Amino acid sequence: MKIPIPNFIRWYPIASLLLSGILVAFSTFTYHYLKINYFKVETHTPVTVSGVHHMGSDYLISHFSINKAIGDNVARSGSSGIVCCLMIPKKWSPNLTADVRWEVRHVIREPDGIKIAREELVGIYRTQVPVETYAEADRLWVHFFPEGRVRIVVNSYDPESAQHPIQASDSSATEKATVGIIVESFYTAEELSELDREIARDRKKYGDWR
Repeated sequence: MKIPIPNFIRWYPIASLLLSGILVAFSTFTYHYLKINYFKVETHTPVTVSGVHHMGSDYLISHFSINKAIGDNVARSGSSGIVCCLMIPKKWSPNLTADVRWEVRHVIREPDGIKIAREELVGIYRTQVPVETYAEADRLWVHFFPEGRVRIVVNSYDPESAQHPIQASDSSATEKATVGIIVESFYTAEELSELDREIARDRKKYGDWR
């Protein structure tokens, strides 16, 4: 029995091979991406991440990251945007923690007290932060306090709501915060090298899609 060959393959054999290779590479990439991010859907769920700082309008978080990946900045207003997405367990457990890193800057104003003259680095901090108890996996909030302190809560309500676990008027909120250690840079040389190796492995496995 003679197997029919589509005209496109007969006319453009090289293009057909290239197209087949691209489809295989894309399928492999998609499978591994979903395997890493979404095949744990029975136990984990994607949530958004937002930052809040309690240091006053003369300070800002120029950058923060969660687990060396998800990150944003927190403006002088005290709040950040919404970043998507971080996978967290649907069910909270006592040993649940996250790697948090953040850079604090002090805003120096002109003599008029209004215009900003410059920003000065206060410090770059890093620590493992316990994720506080939650009944349902929802939005993840990172709260930054003076003196390099930080807390993580999971809640569906904005910080302005009375239902949010951390209230701006609560002077004792910082007592539950984890103290970070000051580091010289966001990532160590070893971590940057490992990141380069991961990128090289991905390019070798899935190809360079740039």
